[in-house]
Amino acid sequence: MRKHHFFFGLTAVLLMGLCLAACNSTPKGYTIDGTAEGTVDGDTVLLCEIQGLFNILPLDTAIIADGKFHFAGEQEGAILRFVLPIHEGTPTTYAQIILENAAFHLNLKKGSDVKHDIEGGPSTALFAQYEDSCNAIAEQMNEPWALSQDTTQTEEARAAAEAQVDSLQAVLLAYQKQFIIDNMPSALSDMLFGYNQSNFSEEDQEELFKLLGEKQPDYPFYKALLAEREAAKATEVGREYTDIELNGVDGKPMKVSTYVAQNKYVLIDFWASWCGPCRAEMPTVVQAYTDYHDKGFEVVGVSLDNDKEAWLKAIKDLNMPWPQMSDLKGWESAGAALYNVRSIPANVLVDQQGKIVAKDLRGEDLLNKMAELLGND
Repeated sequence: MRKHHFFFGLTAVLLMGLCLAACNSTPKGYTIDGTAEGTVDGDTVLLCEIQGLFNILPLDTAIIADGKFHFAGEQEGAILRFVLPIHEGTPTTYAQIILENAAFHLNLKKGSDVKHDIEGGPSTALFAQYEDSCNAIAEQMNEPWALSQDTTQTEEARAAAEAQVDSLQAVLLAYQKQFIIDNMPSALSDMLFGYNQSNFSEEDQEELFKLLGEKQPDYPFYKALLAEREAAKATEVGREYTDIELNGVDGKPMKVSTYVAQNKYVLIDFWASWCGPCRAEMPTVVQAYTDYHDKGFEVVGVSLDNDKEAWLKAIKDLNMPWPQMSDLKGWESAGAALYNVRSIPANVLVDQQGKIVAKDLRGEDLLNKMAELLGND
C-alpha cells in the first residue's frame, strides 16, 4: 500500500520540510506589539522562522518591558513566522503569524494548545479562513486513514478507505488551488503558492505559475520560483557547471573551480550538520572518497549551516576529509541558490571539463557511478 502525504495547512507543510527563505526588504515596514502570559519584565520574545524539520531560527529579539513586547522591521510580500515568548529559558507558548508590512497586535496565552488573540494585516484574516477550511477537510481524512492502516481490517475495507483518503486529498488540493486563484493579486496567494506549489500536479503548477506571472509578477515568492526555474535549467545534466565561491573553514574565500581543474571528477555535496538524512548519507560519500580519491575524485562540501561551531563539529564527527565551504546562511546559501537546491542532501557531479555528468547520486548509485567512471583507472 502506498504511503499518503497530507497537507494540513501551512504549519504542517513547513514542519514537513517545505520551508522557503525570507524575502527582501521594501521601504514600508511592520510593527508587532503584544503581551505574553507567563512572562515577566526582562524576559525575551523571539521572532522566528523554521528551516528544515523543526529547526527554529531566531530572526529578531524583543524584551518584555511593562508587560509588553515590540518588534519593528520590513517585509516584502507575506511570509509565515512564529513568535516565541521565553521565560526562564523555556518557551511559554508559540504563535504563528502571516508577517507583512502592517501593524500587528498579539495577546499570547500560556500553553501549547491555546487560541491567541491576533490582529494583523490583510493576509491574517484570509489565512485564518484558508486554514480553517483546510483543517476541516483534513479532519475528514482521519478516520479513513486510520482504517487504511489497520491490518486487522480486510484488504477490501482498507482499499476502500484508501480510496476515500485519495478523494479527500484531491478535494483539499482543489480547494487550495482555487483559493490562490480567487485571491489574486495578493501577498497571501503568492505565499501559498510558494509554500504549496510542489504539492500540485505539474499541470496545476503551470496554470498557477502562468496566472501569477500575468496578475502579480512582482511578488517575492513568484520571483524566487522564477529564478529557481532558470537555475534548474542552467544546472541540468549535460550543461556546464556554475562555479561557487564561499568561505572555507578557515574563513578565507575558496572556489569549486580550483578543484574541478585539479581532478577528473568533483562531487559538489550540499548538506548541513542539522540534516539527519545528510548525516545518514555521509558514510557512503566517505566510502566513495576513500575508494576513488587517489584516482582523481574529489568532494567539495557546501554546507547550509547557520552555526559555524556545529558545522565544524559535524565535519570532524563525520570524518569528512575533503574541502568544505559555507556562507553560514542556511537555506539562503548563495551556493544552494545557484543549483536550485530545495532539499538536502543533494549533489552534483562535474567532470574536469566542467560538464555536469550526474545529479543527486545517493547510496549505491554514487558508488556505482564512481565505479563506472574510475573503476578501471
